Amino acid sequence: MPELEAKTIHSVTKAIRLLELLREAGGPLTLTELYQLTGWPKSTIHGLLSTMREAGFIDQTQTGRYWLGIRLFELGCAVSNAWDIASIARGPMQNICQTLGESVFLSVFDRAAVVTLAEEESHASLRVVSEVGARLPVHCTSQGKLFLAHVSQAECRRVLNLGELRQYTPHTLTSFDALVPELERIREQGYAVENGEYKIGLRSVSAPVYDASGEVRYAIGVVGMFRQVYTDEFRQAISMVCAAAAEVSRAIGYRG
Repeated sequence: MPELEAKTIHSVTKAIRLLELLREAGGPLTLTELYQLTGWPKSTIHGLLSTMREAGFIDQTQTGRYWLGIRLFELGCAVSNAWDIASIARGPMQNICQTLGESVFLSVFDRAAVVTLAEEESHASLRVVSEVGARLPVHCTSQGKLFLAHVSQAECRRVLNLGELRQYTPHTLTSFDALVPELERIREQGYAVENGEYKIGLRSVSAPVYDASGEVRYAIGVVGMFRQVYTDEFRQAISMVCAAAAEVSRAIGYRG
């Protein structure tokens, strides 16, 4: 079947070209901008982008622009400044870890999960560790809920429908309707808290890292066996995480 084989290779070549154009542009592009750069039919471009988005190779912003997806990072390729972001965030993350004695993580959103990009591990005898590259659920972790809070309700529903809303503990929220008030609270206060929803006794707080375009691109958070979320210790964790996220946001170009 030489004709079919040649057609398949041609489609792959076009998909690779779209990835190269996005990398060269240095930021998200619209469908029209990609059409102007390639001259290909918009239906062809949209089909390729949609296919790559479902596989995680392409990401789409809330404004409809297209950008490189986190799956490329997972395969060992360069995805935006993914390698640099770990270096930029290391100092603030180490400061939190040393001050609080708890593990600190840097995460990114990938479809129906969050992926750990970097971690500063606590040296305490009782500590929580999340391996770099680990995929965690979005509906019951502070970093996952943080990302859900910064997308539209339609996109939130779509993301939640991609995975199972498993009930990990009696505190886990397992429906879109139950999550809505929580996501509104996260947007208002500027950070997300996980209070025993993923694992009993485990508590965490995450704050958003914004990129130059104002999109929530990463999350910085601290996780540990905090006694309660209303203690002075946990309030200090919230303050430090929010300050660290703001510092990293400024370092990667955010001016909001």
